Order: sequence, then C-alpha cells, then structure tokens
Amino acid sequence: LQPLQLDVSQFGYAGQHIPHIQTALQRGLPEFAPAIIAHDGTMVMVGSGPSLPTFIEEIRQERAKGRPICAVKGAHDLLCEHGMEPDLFVSVEPRDRRNNVTRKNGRTVYLLASRVAPEVFEHLQDCRVMLWHSYGHEQEVAAINGHAKFAIGGGSTSGLRAIAVCYLMGFRNFVLYGYDSCNTEDGKVKRFDGSQSGLTTDVWVGGRPFICNYAMAAQANEFQLCTYSLLENIHIEAKGDGLIAAILAERKKQGKRV
Repeated sequence: LQPLQLDVSQFGYAGQHIPHIQTALQRGLPEFAPAIIAHDGTMVMVGSGPSLPTFIEEIRQERAKGRPICAVKGAHDLLCEHGMEPDLFVSVEPRDRRNNVTRKNGRTVYLLASRVAPEVFEHLQDCRVMLWHSYGHEQEVAAINGHAKFAIGGGSTSGLRAIAVCYLMGFRNFVLYGYDSCNTEDGKVKRFDGSQSGLTTDVWVGGRPFICNYAMAAQANEFQLCTYSLLENIHIEAKGDGLIAAILAERKKQGKRV
C-alpha cells in the first residue's frame, strides 16, 4: 500500500509546549522508565553453591532462550569467566566484597542495597549501579526514613533478598542454580571456589541430612517464609541436589505449591 500524501502536524507550536514541559518537570512526579532488562517473566537466579560449575552450559541455554540472569556473590565473576556477564547482580553485603565483582562490566546492572560497603560502590562507580534499600534492623530503617519510598525485605542473605528484589520487578517464575544452601557431601566445601565452612550443623529434609554452616541453615529456614508465605503466585525451580532443591521436592510431595 502506498502511504497517504497528508500535510498534518501536531496541535500548536513548540513555544506553546515548552512551558507545559517545564511545569510538568517541576511537579516531581515519578517518570516512566522501561524495564531495566528484557525478559519473558522468568528470572534465572545464580548463587555460588558448590554445584554451580556443573550447570554452566545449562545456564548458557537459559540465556539463549532470552532469559535474564541475576547473580549473587562470586557467581558474578564465574559467569563472566564463561562469557556470560549477568544482567543483574544483587547484594546486601555490608562487608567489603569487591572480590565478588572483579570482572565488573558494562552489561550488568549492579543492584546494591544502601547498606553495602562504600568500597564496593566506589569500585563499581563507572558501572551501571542502581540503589535500593534493604529492610532490616529498626535503626537501619530509621536511617533511610524520609529518603526512600520503601525498603525491601525477604531474608537475611543476598540470595533470598535477590528473589524479593526480582519479584518486585514483576518476575514470578524463578530457576535457581547454585542455590544449594549446604556443603558438599563431605561436609567441608561451601562454595564452588572451594572455600570451606567453619562450624556446621545437620539439617534433615525428607529423611536425608544436609551439612550446613549456620548461615546456610538460616537461609533454608527462611526460604519458605520469605517466598511462599509472603510472595503470591511465585513459582520456583531449584537445580541440583542441594538443600533448597530437597525442600522444594518435599513441598511437592506434600501437595504444597512450588
């Protein structure tokens, strides 16, 4: 079809529009913004559990589907080493953990909670950093009161809090890699980089023991409360044979939603 030959223009002229634009900008209204990443409704969450290296190619297939990847802790650098800069990196860590993001890049959006160590902010100052606020101790909440619209809760670890952050971005389906929340079978190694746990405890799920340090045990304990009890219409799949996957398998056996 041939385009119509029409001579039309918008109503008015620029001189009339400029005062409108200036007045609107002065109203301090929130502005429309596109989603910070493209997606199909499913977020690929990548933690730093010992099982992570076995799933690198599967994660690559997830990216081929057009699904975004959110990394926590050292998973960021491992993915970068394999040519898969994550779309998002989420942290609530108040300690200086620049070692988790040595391969900083221009693709990743670094979603840093305001409680994150200043050294990390400075390390990533030339990257795409977005600030959010972590709900925590009442003194922390008081510190951000008046400066933030809301603070995001969702568990004591970056891994759990990342799920809540992505949920608020509109995601409802999550595929977890490296979210083991337990040590290797020998009870020593806690992360894919070979780092080891100190004090450990046994956590039993489905008649099977999992060896965890206390942070892992707390994360597993909070997992159901901070997801299924608080976030509606969420669906989670965990890859591997770790504690989180076992919890999901047991929930499925009991007819609970996963």
